Amino acid sequence: MAWGNIYRRRMKVFSLAIVIYLDYKVHSFAWFLPYKVLVFRLHSVPEELLFCFLFLTSFFVANGVSGLYPKALQQREKWTNKSKRATLWEKAHQRNAKRVLRLMIELEGLWVKLGQYLSTRADVLPDAYIRLLKQLQDSLPPRRLEEVCRSIQKELGMSMDDLFLNFVELPLATASIAQVHRATLRDGQEVVVKVQHEGIKTVILEDLKNAKSIVDWIAWAEPQYDFNPMIDEWCKEAPKELDFNHEAENTRTVSRNLGCRNRRNDNMPCVDVLIPEVIQIGSFWRWWVAVEIVQAVMQWFDDVAVFVALVLVEEITRAYAHQIYVDGFFNGDPHPGNFLVSKEPPYTPILLDFGLTKLLSSSMKQALAKMFLASAEVCAISLTFPDSKG
Repeated sequence: MAWGNIYRRRMKVFSLAIVIYLDYKVHSFAWFLPYKVLVFRLHSVPEELLFCFLFLTSFFVANGVSGLYPKALQQREKWTNKSKRATLWEKAHQRNAKRVLRLMIELEGLWVKLGQYLSTRADVLPDAYIRLLKQLQDSLPPRRLEEVCRSIQKELGMSMDDLFLNFVELPLATASIAQVHRATLRDGQEVVVKVQHEGIKTVILEDLKNAKSIVDWIAWAEPQYDFNPMIDEWCKEAPKELDFNHEAENTRTVSRNLGCRNRRNDNMPCVDVLIPEVIQIGSFWRWWVAVEIVQAVMQWFDDVAVFVALVLVEEITRAYAHQIYVDGFFNGDPHPGNFLVSKEPPYTPILLDFGLTKLLSSSMKQALAKMFLASAEVCAISLTFPDSKG
């Protein structure tokens, strides 16, 4: 990636971070003020002008006039309708969630990955963010077919005609690091091909630096919001997802641990899920081919009967419990885009994308199991004796 592109990406990320920060900073005071002063159509203002406005306004609000202004704000708070405050905060969340989604789709790379992660954290983010960021799970704009074919031919040293009888142009899904296409190998075997985006490694590494800088800045500006432990973990683990050989080996390991290849042997325990079999061609790492997944369609749990959905959730839960408490080796990226459901009865969950995995020690497995059991016991006591204080 050219330095000019890197600089532009960095400026867009930092500019949006500051705009959103100041928007919320101003908004935290805006509901004290007459609505026409600060609360207007911010979403219709160009971001360059919006940045200047927010900066100047936040400076005025933060400094006040000789310390008298905060006292006026305290008096104003007593008169403000709570429902209006809630409405204004919801609008602020919607406004900024749209900004975040728009930039993540434009920049792709790590920001999409971060958006996927955040879309599963309803315990942390407002609903406005969750609703919009769910779009990042598998519905990104696809890369051009020319780029996909160029990547395959460059890495494998063979033409598309030498590799495939048929290669479907429209991808099944496009994600942050790669996209997948249906294809038929020369021997007639139907497969799905996962192809890494061109130049994505440079983009991811640059995005990690930018994300780290933003987190450091937030921790400085608002010490109560220190996300350094989270971003440090991302910096350590995210680059591993770029190695498809690593992902292929992880897929085989989890499949073997769950007994997915031993269904016909009644003496071997297994969890009732499917995991794609991996076919590697040559020693190249930028792609892999998965079979069995072509027997599946992308169905959300709402599309099947409720009792089937409950069975699916139970099997997925069993699969993850087995990975964590028994094997100590689990998929660390379980967002909804990484699950499919087989299209023929009995409907079976299909687990995908093992680029990010974690290995637990025996002591950690035991500690997690004890914590889970203790939590279950406390919940049972609370349900039985609602007035008890656990």
